[in-house]
Amino acid sequence: MRFMLLSGSFHKRSVSQGIIREVVQYLQGHECTVPRLDELSFYSEDLEAENKPENVARFIEDVSLCDGIIFCTPEYNHSIPAVLKNAIDWASRPAFRSPLKGKPVAIITQAVSEVGGARAQAHLKLVLDSTISKIQPIHEMMISDVNNKFNENQSIIDNKTLERLHRHVNDFVSFASRP
Repeated sequence: MRFMLLSGSFHKRSVSQGIIREVVQYLQGHECTVPRLDELSFYSEDLEAENKPENVARFIEDVSLCDGIIFCTPEYNHSIPAVLKNAIDWASRPAFRSPLKGKPVAIITQAVSEVGGARAQAHLKLVLDSTISKIQPIHEMMISDVNNKFNENQSIIDNKTLERLHRHVNDFVSFASRP
């Protein structure tokens, strides 16, 4: 199967990137794509109608070819980062016929707070619902207190978090495999 992993964060100490590296390990035997969303132009109907940037066209093509998408994002100001929303805006066109329609998706959020990005998770579900994506219905994956669960290399050091993440990814592969 082909999976796309989308990060809401790209700074050099990004926990989202650390989680994605771990998820890729769990998906060995599957093809994984991890695009740099921070390199996409801001969505514009003018760019959509005329000369779509090459990297945007490639991103949309990759979305259409994958069997499922795993979103991994921090919570910024009680919501999702702009880079993630921008990527969804590009991939969600044309409305009701986009590559996201019917696409299985999973969400992983994380935060320093005890709620682990619950508001970002809720906002992302709302946005993805509007794209008619198939949102994984079980095992919400929110990682709280990230400062104590990751080392200086942004690798997960908490065994319970690793177990939960592994279960979440395995359940998503099963979910994405269903017709």
